[in-house]
Amino acid sequence: MIRPFRLALALTAALPAPTHAQAEPASRAGPTPPRSRVDHIILWTGSLDRGIAEFARLTGVTPVVGGEHPGRGTRNALVSLGGETYLELLAPTVDSGPGVPLSPRGWAIGTDDLAGLRAGLKDGGITVSEPLPGSRRKPDGEMLTWQSAGVGMPSVSVPFFIEWGKEVRHPSATSPPGCTLESFAITRPDPGMVRALIDGLRLPVIVHTGAESASITLRCPKGLVTF
Repeated sequence: MIRPFRLALALTAALPAPTHAQAEPASRAGPTPPRSRVDHIILWTGSLDRGIAEFARLTGVTPVVGGEHPGRGTRNALVSLGGETYLELLAPTVDSGPGVPLSPRGWAIGTDDLAGLRAGLKDGGITVSEPLPGSRRKPDGEMLTWQSAGVGMPSVSVPFFIEWGKEVRHPSATSPPGCTLESFAITRPDPGMVRALIDGLRLPVIVHTGAESASITLRCPKGLVTF
């Protein structure tokens, strides 16, 4: 059984020991896991152009085209949600027809220390795959690089992990602002591992038991919008 407190202890133990000047007060309650965040949430659309138009109609914010993923047959458009979190509209490089206008497809946990996070998760009972490199060139020519890893097969409810290249400007800082993440909930028939992961990393994600799904609510210029 994976216990969130044990997981948080393992994650803390994987971090480098703080210097004397960085040492935290002994009175602080509970272990502190590595800094992590909801890095981005993915909405799938069969057509990027139609997805961008639909998102703009619903929210009042127009996503900016981010570029193509080499070898994956997909391209994206992005919207900042503030606080190093963004929304990714993901679509096939060649439009596949109307399809589902905008539907949650997956999500990523961001970290500045993927190696330390993997080590802590392993000690806490969660095995993470070896990191894989990734890259994408923006329309303006800027190259974005990252490495990612997962716990099994990523899905709408199971996240993957991402660490951006050291010189990369995070997409949340270069994408159109205006929306913020009001709430994020996932549902799984067997939520134990994901719930332990979310609790251990202290992420603001609600976990329910049931058929697999995800739901996000954004606060935007046109009000609250749920996908």
